[in-house]
Amino acid sequence: MTYNARLPLEERLNVIDHIQARRYAKLTGATLEIATEGIIRHLRACDRMDVNPDVSAVREIIDDALNGRRVYAEAVDTRYAA
Repeated sequence: MTYNARLPLEERLNVIDHIQARRYAKLTGATLEIATEGIIRHLRACDRMDVNPDVSAVREIIDDALNGRRVYAEAVDTRYAA
């Protein structure tokens, strides 16, 4: 786990890109929930692979949240597991 992984989400976004951090700070309601979940998933994946977060991915997640789209993979539903 990197040092940045221990920062609050808002501060970690500011480290990644201050423009996207400002855009994220303006979100509310369902848009905020969609963006938060997508960004957290992206950051966790980056931490697992030990790579830096991609600014364009964060921007795309926020853009998609503003359009009401969830573009990341959903968790596996165990009800359908064999």
